[in-house]
Amino acid sequence: MNAEADLASSTVLASTDWSGAVVETRPASIVHSTRLPAPLSERLEAEAARRGITPSALIREYVEAALAGPAVTGDATVTLRLADLHRAIDQLARDVA
Repeated sequence: MNAEADLASSTVLASTDWSGAVVETRPASIVHSTRLPAPLSERLEAEAARRGITPSALIREYVEAALAGPAVTGDATVTLRLADLHRAIDQLARDVA
């Protein structure tokens, strides 16, 4: 922008009646940065793409679900792909080995 455009914008803003303006607020959103190994990041991005959401939204879902704990998810019925179930069982077997 140039100085004339800045002055024109300032004049319009200053002469506007803002008495009926409504300020919309939303809860604060805090950024937590973390580093992921490349293979894990690729899996995260692939799963987010499969669901049609951003990796950030997927991480939010995972964190919310993990922090909700069994009190919320205890006896809930879930549907998952058989391959995902096998992958989880295999990972658990590797973790205890």
